[in-house]
Order: sequence, then structure tokens, then C-alpha cells
Amino acid sequence: MATRTDPKKDVVIIGLGWTGAIMGMELANEGLEILALERGEDRSTVPDFQYPNIFDELKYAVRYDLMQKPVNSTLTVRHNTAETALPYRHLGSFLPGDGVGGAGVHWNGQNWRPQAVEYRLRSYVEETFGADIIPEGMQLQDWGVTAEELEPHMTKFESVAGIAGKAGNINGEIQEGGNPFEAPRSAEYPMPPLKNTWDSELFADAARNMGYHPFPRPAANASIQYVNDYGMQLGPCNYCGYCERFGCNNYSKSSPQVCIIDALKRKPNFSYRTRSEVLKIEKAADGKTATGVTYFDDKTGEEVFQPADLVLVCAYSL
Repeated sequence: MATRTDPKKDVVIIGLGWTGAIMGMELANEGLEILALERGEDRSTVPDFQYPNIFDELKYAVRYDLMQKPVNSTLTVRHNTAETALPYRHLGSFLPGDGVGGAGVHWNGQNWRPQAVEYRLRSYVEETFGADIIPEGMQLQDWGVTAEELEPHMTKFESVAGIAGKAGNINGEIQEGGNPFEAPRSAEYPMPPLKNTWDSELFADAARNMGYHPFPRPAANASIQYVNDYGMQLGPCNYCGYCERFGCNNYSKSSPQVCIIDALKRKPNFSYRTRSEVLKIEKAADGKTATGVTYFDDKTGEEVFQPADLVLVCAYSL
């Protein structure tokens, strides 16, 4: 039971990573009073990702310092309701974040758009191979939205994050040097692609000579100086190689901190609290309407009820 009730907010956001930061910025721009709750520690480029400490491979690549610790809080997996849910003991390819910025701090920066067919994958499989090929109980579904419907939002994110790449299909017209198989997009990438290394150039030349279509991978790494929609600046990548499992010390890899949060902190109607783990979304008598959240404040040792008109669950969004 909560031992403290705080003043009501218009919006409470659970998790301050990419999704929480974007929602916080957009709603703050609408004038709403917003509180974000993050269970992990606060993190900023300075001092947390400064050179040379951030290049500690034992700490970050082997011991997963920027990630959720299964010994403290894990997740469970089961394939159906008859199985016993088993906990993760060690992290593998799924590397959930823990702290401000979430997994957007230590991601590798690859920023692919789904293919158009992926939005309607179940329908595609049934139409192409027949419904009988899908095993009973297999959770293969269409997304419920199309590539065309999400395209403006993909373009918006690429502009905010500062994605470097080369478009292959703009409004149905194939573009030389890009991915000719991608779904139509409305605009070129915000930045040109990163420079190829010599071995990449050799590989691309060989692929072209064989009739293939090599293209630069879209990357959340700045190829040039860039200022995004929120006035945040990114500096050109220096190709250090410390992307996945590390924070970026150069303001070059797109992250919630570099692209959004530092601007969001300056909003008078936005605030955030760290070491605050949400325990429950509280509901009204109808059992449907959220009235706020109860969270554990690790700094004071209290359970706190935070009332709000709108509750946004933005944790584990990547």
C-alpha cells in the first residue's frame, strides 16, 4: 500500500528510453504536465560515456554494465500456457536497458525499416504457401497497420534520430545506390551514408559485377554534423567501433540522451525520477480507466501513488 501520494500530473510515463522520451517531448510541446518514472540510474553522455572510461570492454561488453541485471530483475519465457515459465539467468542477444535512455544507449545503431510484407506476414504466408503451413497455436499475426500508414512516423523518427543512409525507393521511384527492395518512402535519409571501408568497397564492387544491388546499411551514426527537429546536435562519427553494448562518447550515435532528453529536461512542464520502479497501474472502479501508478521510490524506501490522467507504458519498447 502506498505510503505517499504525490500531486496529480496530466501524464505519467513508465520508462525513459526512446519511446518515453519521444512521447514526453511531443506531449510537453502540447503543454501537458508530465512525469517520467525510470527504475534505473540517471545517465548522460557526460560524465557517464566519457573517454576513455566508456571503452572498458570488460565492464560494458562482458559484464553488461548498461543493461538489466538478471540477478536483480529478470524476465521469464514460456512457449504456451501449459509450460512453466523459466527465468533468464544470462543475457544473450536480447539486451534490455536499465537506466535513463534504456536500450537506446547501448544499441548498435542499425536502423532498418520493416519490409512492406512484414506488416501483413500471416496473410502473406497464407496467400503464398497456404494456411495449412502455419502450425496450430503459432503466434504469427499481421500487424494491423500497413507500411503506408506508418511511413510518415518512420520518416519522423529518422529525422529526430538523425539516420544516415541512402534511399532506394522514394514514392515508388527506384533510386540508384539505395535498397531497391525497400518499401516506398517519402524522403531521402536526413544524412548521407557513412563512408565505406576499403574492404566494403571491394565487396560492393564484386556484388555489382555479379548483378546484385549493394547498398549502405542505414545507421544511427552521424556521417556529418547534424541538427535534429528538437535542436539537438550530433557530431560526425569517428568510426571507433564501440557502438553495441557501449554509450557513445562523441555525440555521434543516436540515443535518447543525444537526440531528445537533454532538450526535454529544459521543458518546465517535464520532470523525471530515477530509481523509481512502477509496481502497478491503478484503475478506476470501471476496471478499465487508468488513474495513475504506484511505484517504489528506491531513494526514500517508500511506495508512492502518482495520480495522472494518462498513463503511458513505454518500458521494453525496443
